[in-house]
Amino acid sequence: MTSTWTPTRLGDVVCVKHGFAFSGMAENRDMTLPVVVGIGNFDYAGGFRFGTTTLKRYVGDYPPEFELAPGDLLLAMTCQTPGGEILGIPGTVPDDGQSYLHNQRLGKVEVLDPDRVHLPFVFQIARWNVFNQHLFATASGSKILHTSPNRIESFRFDLPPIEEQRPIAATLDAFDYKIESNRRQIDLIPTLIRNHVESAITDESVAVPVSDLATFTNGGAYTKGATGTGRMVIRIAELNSGPGGSTVYNDIEVPDNKTARAGDILMAWSGSLGVYRWYRDEAIINQHIFKVVPDGYPAWLVFDRLEAVMPVFRALAADKATTMGHIQRGHLTSTTASVPTSAAITRLDEELAPLWERLLLAERENLRLSRLRDALLPELLSGRLGTPAEAS
Repeated sequence: MTSTWTPTRLGDVVCVKHGFAFSGMAENRDMTLPVVVGIGNFDYAGGFRFGTTTLKRYVGDYPPEFELAPGDLLLAMTCQTPGGEILGIPGTVPDDGQSYLHNQRLGKVEVLDPDRVHLPFVFQIARWNVFNQHLFATASGSKILHTSPNRIESFRFDLPPIEEQRPIAATLDAFDYKIESNRRQIDLIPTLIRNHVESAITDESVAVPVSDLATFTNGGAYTKGATGTGRMVIRIAELNSGPGGSTVYNDIEVPDNKTARAGDILMAWSGSLGVYRWYRDEAIINQHIFKVVPDGYPAWLVFDRLEAVMPVFRALAADKATTMGHIQRGHLTSTTASVPTSAAITRLDEELAPLWERLLLAERENLRLSRLRDALLPELLSGRLGTPAEAS
């Protein structure tokens, strides 16, 4: 760290403001209505994910000071996990032509002196585990943790000169831009595959039992007595959100058909039903999750056809739910999926197989980029590592 880094209280350079308690929100695709930003819109690594779900929008009057502008910085001020992992997670309002509203339980960060602090640098500070630990240590609540503008502003850190803040933020932003570019591909490719498959389904296509598409092998009960080291044990939580504080690790050896490797298809058949591509490191498949091994069909087609019938499976699970809804193996046989003719599949495979491979490459690259960014962030923010721009 250089001698010019100054011990600083965050509230000396920014102020954090509460949002407004919007009521009567509803999911709506009408882009003329403003989006009410909520905790569910945050990416837990930092940033927003507005493109993957139907957004909650607001109809009615509201105080104009709660309309957000592109570039505004919001922080999550509540967290439902006991470890408080998302307290303080930041997101920057995009410039995408939509209107966004500042909801309650989110803090809006406003810079007090632009000559002293760079707002994108504050975004990176909010990603720092030291900042999260401060908010966790000062949070109120037990099952649901809350922080406040005062607690956020009380965070103390060493502030570099603004000419050093800019290259630090730009270096970390560069990772985010590439990760976001990959994410757009990851979101788009399954849609392209679906459109191609649907357009290839004609009167000559056949309805195939889902059980004929692949071999479905259930995982095992591998969380009990886990060693805490070794490979990740994949539960539904890991499928939906990736590894977290409650993730289980085990050194146990398991059969190949209960082992997940990058590119494998997994299907949750109990609780939160869904189909997933596993793109992380080799892991162990827990019970209530099928490993899906395509049987004579390309992986991209099996994945897409499972996605297409998932609403049927979810409805079956809901009808049978007592404590946790699930489907039975017989439903794989009784439920059918429309597939193109063999000739059409062969033709499509020439185009879609490379896309399926590109999807996996993008997902794997994002893992590497995220790990490198997360390793660099504390080094840059603490001053232990400088940027090329600083050195020059």
